[in-house]
Amino acid sequence: MSRGFEAWGKSAKPPAKKAHPETANQITRNILRVINMQFGCVAYRVNNVGVWDEAKKIHRGGNTEKGLPDIWACIRGKFVVIEVKAGKDKMSEHQEARRQEIERANGVYFVARSTDEFFKWFEILKS
Repeated sequence: MSRGFEAWGKSAKPPAKKAHPETANQITRNILRVINMQFGCVAYRVNNVGVWDEAKKIHRGGNTEKGLPDIWACIRGKFVVIEVKAGKDKMSEHQEARRQEIERANGVYFVARSTDEFFKWFEILKS
């Protein structure tokens, strides 16, 4: 028995696929790719998460300070950091404190919730 379009009959449409929301990793990869493709721009991912130590069967915490943003960049001479949040993720109190520190030092802090949202912000920042 065919499982293609024919299985639904001539007038029926196949069930629509649900759109999957972007993950934080997808958003982060997209942002890094876009920034690093621009002249006069460079960006790096800062991995704050710990790792699983298979030999000792324990989780080793990261060795960075809590609340540091996910992406650090220099965009045409401006110090820029980007915190990536997907879905219902919220900023932690440590992240909010880092945001205040960075903005107080005249750095640019942006919270990206999607690749599209980042694109719009980035175009404004570059101009």
